[in-house]
Amino acid sequence: MKMDKCIKLFNHENKQLSIGTLKEYNKDITTLEAFLQDKYTEYFDIRQVKEQNLNDYLNMLSTEKGYKPSSRNRQMNTLRSFFKFCKKKCIIETNPAEYLQRLEEPPRQAVFLTSKEVGDLINAINHPLIKLVVLTLFYTGLRIRECLNLELTDVDFQQNTITVRHGKGDKRRVIPLHSELKIYLQNYIQNWRIKGKTEQLFFTERTNSLSNVYVNKVLKETVEKLKWDKRVTCHVLRHSFASALVQNNVNIVAVQQLLGHANLKTTSSYTHIHQQTVDEGIETLTIF
Repeated sequence: MKMDKCIKLFNHENKQLSIGTLKEYNKDITTLEAFLQDKYTEYFDIRQVKEQNLNDYLNMLSTEKGYKPSSRNRQMNTLRSFFKFCKKKCIIETNPAEYLQRLEEPPRQAVFLTSKEVGDLINAINHPLIKLVVLTLFYTGLRIRECLNLELTDVDFQQNTITVRHGKGDKRRVIPLHSELKIYLQNYIQNWRIKGKTEQLFFTERTNSLSNVYVNKVLKETVEKLKWDKRVTCHVLRHSFASALVQNNVNIVAVQQLLGHANLKTTSSYTHIHQQTVDEGIETLTIF
């Protein structure tokens, strides 16, 4: 069976995955398919794929494409998921990706903003709607797609909650509505939200939607205007939300639930220990 047919079957069987995740999977597998066809033959049956072929592909990503270990490992995870699925469906007899080795990843210096920096960022944004989206991201920790997919009925001003109906993995979760965000959202809905046919909470009149690409573009332009030397994206705001909660001693399990993480280990990457905090902590120790 040709790989493109396997990709279509994979997509059909994994409809529960988010559109973004499926797009990444498709991109990765299609890139692999092109590599195999170029290196071996135009017609490359998936049953011909060997572990060495996959290792050659992953090595090419590192040596020729300049992929960092984290990006290369993400591609490897895609291959594992795809070929595991193919074996489960009896398309292949053995899984050539089963024993692929991860590269050791150097610890990443996480980027996040302090509450003051978030305030400075929001004040510097000229676009009112993007300003409100950024405010929402920081006060909720939502992924940008989750935020832009919110509908009017997802915000409950009586119960003071925001419901994410289709989070990552199609999971549902409820997030407390911050009192300040509540004021801004009520004012937006009552006074200046465009009267359109859509039930989307955030949208523009021209497209009846709002893209994550545009939000990140405005963030990039605003950071340049502020002359900051850090790269700020929508995900950095999610990171900043989690970091602020952890620093305010919110239980890590509660933070995990708010973020919608399936694994606590993922949430742990949002914790930060600052030298000043450590110094102050040491000074609190006393005997006499």
